[in-house]
Amino acid sequence: MPAALYPADFRARSSKPQHRRRNSRTVTMPERVGPHVKLVFAEMARLQFTYDEVEEGSGVRRASMKAWRRKKRPSLESIQAVLSFLGWDYVPVPALETLPPELAGDVVAVARKIETSLPQLFAAVVSVGVEQKLLNMDIAERHAILADREKRKHGHVSDRKRAARLQ
Repeated sequence: MPAALYPADFRARSSKPQHRRRNSRTVTMPERVGPHVKLVFAEMARLQFTYDEVEEGSGVRRASMKAWRRKKRPSLESIQAVLSFLGWDYVPVPALETLPPELAGDVVAVARKIETSLPQLFAAVVSVGVEQKLLNMDIAERHAILADREKRKHGHVSDRKRAARLQ
């Protein structure tokens, strides 16, 4: 069984922000959608975000998100933008069967050694790779990338929304 990475009481964001009014209506879970869409709506409900707040923070239109419930599937860019705003990463993970056998054995051994799942292992490897790339950059470039990331993380308007306003 994988070890818990965070204590039970750890929260990246407060689940009940002070500035929000309490609304008895919650986001309902759609039945026949993919797991990534269910994750979006579950996180919106857990964090008590409205469609308007997610639209403002992610740049994905409210109507598009509502259409995911019944009519259409989200594009990769849209689902990544919304999940990023909600505090999640969307990381593709190769199936164990697609890896060369010698590499698959090593990957499974590492996952078992650190008591984690394969998706968590690949997410960690990606994070380490990004950190290494940042360490190899010069200081000005690194600060610019990290500043841009912080702006996006704290709900500033996304590039897509800014581009739409300019048109």
